[in-house]
Amino acid sequence: MLSLIPQLTKLGLSGHEAAVYEVLLTQSPASATTIAKKCQMSRSSVYTLLHGLIGKGLVSTTYKNTVKQFIVEDDGALEQMIKQEQEDVKTKQEVFASLRISLRDRAQTALHVPQVISFEGQAGFKKAYLAMMRQAKLHSLMYVLRDEFVWESAWAFIFQKEWHERIKRLKTEKDVQTRLLTNRSTEERKKKAWYATRKGLEHRFLPKEQVFAQFALYAVDDMVTILSFEKGNLVGIQITNQLLARNFLQMVELLWSASKK
Repeated sequence: MLSLIPQLTKLGLSGHEAAVYEVLLTQSPASATTIAKKCQMSRSSVYTLLHGLIGKGLVSTTYKNTVKQFIVEDDGALEQMIKQEQEDVKTKQEVFASLRISLRDRAQTALHVPQVISFEGQAGFKKAYLAMMRQAKLHSLMYVLRDEFVWESAWAFIFQKEWHERIKRLKTEKDVQTRLLTNRSTEERKKKAWYATRKGLEHRFLPKEQVFAQFALYAVDDMVTILSFEKGNLVGIQITNQLLARNFLQMVELLWSASKK
């Protein structure tokens, strides 16, 4: 006989709940001992599962010779369970809608609490960069000042589909535009045409006398992330503070104004 467990789990029962329920469909009423043998589970586990099924209205109890027996309810109980879950989801959606403004207000307030986070390695960089994207305001402008580190083989993931699509989606949702400043190196000049094809990106070369090495800076709204690659080891610091970020942005804007397309 074809097992109903896969379909029952799709209706919201756990795998073990579905196994107990299926036993009761074919043998009802049944004792916990009988169910435990059929399902190859301990009696204590079966009692816990039965209690959950009773709570969902799918199983009821009776007694036979003073032994507690469990009876499966008809399919109307399953339908009622689904309707109740739909009502629960509707209630949660209504509560969330009423909370949305308060959640956003508190999140925005939290953004202005000065905080400094240090990190190491690519995993730390990913976390810091994603934090900037998620917390960026709508229509934000991000400044990026960096050396050629992104073209090293170790950083190839930046251009791979999974990471690229993730960042693209976040930037599109927030309409984040980027102004990128790079060294006027041979390697960067080779990328000039490629930069011109990037949507939402403005690129300029730093003046010849200004060269950054083993360094990167990202600044957007009230967040600044600074990276150092000294001796090949990535260490970074992320600062969330309106005043500090404003000053960093002003410094980078001066460099932007002094640079050429």
